[in-house]
Amino acid sequence: MTETSMMTHTPASPLKDMSIGDATTLVDLLRHRAAQHGDKRALTFLPDGEKVGESLTYAELDARARAIAASLQAQGMHGGRVLLIFHSGLEFACALLGCMYAGAIAVPIYPPKANRNVLRLRSVYQDATPALALTTAAIQQRTRPLLEECGLDSLRMEAVEGWWQSHADAWFRPDIDGETLAFLQYTSGSTSNPKGVMLSHANLLANHRMMQEAFGHTHECRILTWLPLFHDMGLIGNMLQSLYLGGECIIMPPEAFFMKPLRWLAAISAHRATRSGAPNFAYDLCVRKIKPEQCRALDLSCWVTADVAAEPVRHGTLERFAETFAGVGFSDTAFNPAYGLAEASVFVSARDKGRGFRGTAFKTAALACGRVEPAETGADSDARIYVGCGHTWQAQEMAIVHPQSGVRCAEGEVGEVWLSGPHVARGYWNRVEESERTFGARIAGEESSIATRYLRTGDLGFFYQGDLHLAGRIKDIIIVAGRNHDPADIELTVGGCHPAIRMGGCAAFQVETEEESRVVIAVELERTSGILGDAAPEDENSTSAVMLAIRKCVADHHDLAPHDVTLLKPAALPKTSSGKIQRHACRAAWQSGSMNAWQWTR
Repeated sequence: MTETSMMTHTPASPLKDMSIGDATTLVDLLRHRAAQHGDKRALTFLPDGEKVGESLTYAELDARARAIAASLQAQGMHGGRVLLIFHSGLEFACALLGCMYAGAIAVPIYPPKANRNVLRLRSVYQDATPALALTTAAIQQRTRPLLEECGLDSLRMEAVEGWWQSHADAWFRPDIDGETLAFLQYTSGSTSNPKGVMLSHANLLANHRMMQEAFGHTHECRILTWLPLFHDMGLIGNMLQSLYLGGECIIMPPEAFFMKPLRWLAAISAHRATRSGAPNFAYDLCVRKIKPEQCRALDLSCWVTADVAAEPVRHGTLERFAETFAGVGFSDTAFNPAYGLAEASVFVSARDKGRGFRGTAFKTAALACGRVEPAETGADSDARIYVGCGHTWQAQEMAIVHPQSGVRCAEGEVGEVWLSGPHVARGYWNRVEESERTFGARIAGEESSIATRYLRTGDLGFFYQGDLHLAGRIKDIIIVAGRNHDPADIELTVGGCHPAIRMGGCAAFQVETEEESRVVIAVELERTSGILGDAAPEDENSTSAVMLAIRKCVADHHDLAPHDVTLLKPAALPKTSSGKIQRHACRAAWQSGSMNAWQWTR
């Protein structure tokens, strides 16, 4: 599937008389922002997560986008794919918008490093077949040898430095409208090879309207993010949402947060950010790594929306974070658990602003059989607290459907989450059959010539008291003895059963033996754990003690006996570029015996 249209020379008007509601593309909207308040700061970059680097006003951002677009137009790139190989920063933002201004289809991807991300880059390149790659001179120099190693030496690369010093006046508005593709957002590849989600300008504008309503955003909103800008949550949910609003987005590199989590909260405090969000693990990391004495200079009273999404939301994590940082102005009502996915642009559901989070205990045995039964955590050991991820917004329709039969679930049943609305993408690039299966589903018994076509998300969920609750990915669900087990639940249990286990370093997956389906658990150990392989089992610093603790916890909490427990070195588990564990790749590595096993010293 390709995107083509004739290129026409439409005058580059300042659009001063246009209202935001009239905009059918992000190009027209951003041109309007530049015309209406060009001197307002749009983007600010914190290169080390602390010091302020370069900032761009809306007028400067528009000028750079027009300059890059003019160069792309001169090369005939209208309708062509352009690979964007950048770190998170202002160069990426300018290049992305430059592609939109030129009518080219941007393909964001993170720069490869040695043996990391090269396979993903090759997979994306082979799928999108870009004619050109934009990057910086420094990345180009480092990346070229890696591209040659993986057979991509024919890829034409251009460094964008200096492009915005000229050419801006040569830009003309391309023939684009709401149905024109803005970019391809490649999926994380947590359960399969990355797929290019085709997002149009109309998809993105519809999703931005949803987010604006859900989070109560205004033009005074100040968003701060360290999330990677090639990922949908960082790019669409943060940077583009800020530009849509006419607010300011403060960007810091992901590595700045990982090296020192305090930088995230300190930047929120210093820049008076009103919204900042992250996956669950980031809040947990702050609690673990930030010491009480480091909090004294923080003032988090400005933080009115702390969204948490992209992975299972843990009730205990949110409680601990709220308790830890309540003394420096953080309110638990700021938390807004949300749900989204690239196939729906990014945003799907969230709670009403200011309501905080709500956890409800459900019987895990009932959920394993597809039934929703509330439980009392104190009285019922077979219970887990699930956090509600809010409700649908605007024109979106959400249904819970039996994944096998396609029949709509009754109240109190677990099923697959199906979505419909103007924000849902067209499909996957160059995957017609898979696009039809994923984006063209119809609910059984409700078929007609005008029946709604739904996106099958692949996520299991249920409604309870008006909130969507998520119960795992269908492809990852472990089925043993007829019972469904969410691997994320098992991984959470394992992560807390021994101090030597690395946070976020656990994968649970299903394997088939000659007799039956069984569960395997792979666990990364901390480098500083001091675990000895030849110590006695009763020694808490032995590998035997770690494996015994894992087996006992899994048996006690999930009524499962692991077929195997494998202890690994740190960073040995396959993960996506956004940090999600690739359980299918873990299974393949375990089956081939290629996992990087823990080694000890005497």
